[in-house]
Amino acid sequence: MKTAIALSALALFACAHAPQQAAVPGTGPGISRDDLGRVALAIVPETVVNDPVLADRGAELRAALAKALPGEGFRLGSAPGALAVTTSIDYTPWTAASAASLYIVVGLKSEGVAVDQVEVQRINEAFPEPARVGELAQALAHALATSPRLKEFLAPSK
Repeated sequence: MKTAIALSALALFACAHAPQQAAVPGTGPGISRDDLGRVALAIVPETVVNDPVLADRGAELRAALAKALPGEGFRLGSAPGALAVTTSIDYTPWTAASAASLYIVVGLKSEGVAVDQVEVQRINEAFPEPARVGELAQALAHALATSPRLKEFLAPSK
């Protein structure tokens, strides 16, 4: 009986934990805002699309990223050594054999070599309405700013 009570108490203590706190941008395991401010990004003026109809959506995405990336601490500019920001949009409409699929990728390249990429994939969704593209860009920019791959890439340059 004492063993059962002791195990119950141990289980309660093992399950107890401090409440999770929301992450503050620029803190924690991600890259500091100071380090991000040292990273120059240049948005490539074309978006790779699987259907030419999506070309206008690429322009919307790039414009939204131009606003979202500085909000995360990145610096936009075409300075030598700037990382190229690439974008791609792949949309496959619904068919009798498969669900619709939207796949958006934002990548970073250094001298043509891939450094990092983040993506959004949504099933049964089309590209968001223009009013919601900013939210999508913000999520992608935040994913880059907190990416362990980008942090690793930047580490030797300190």
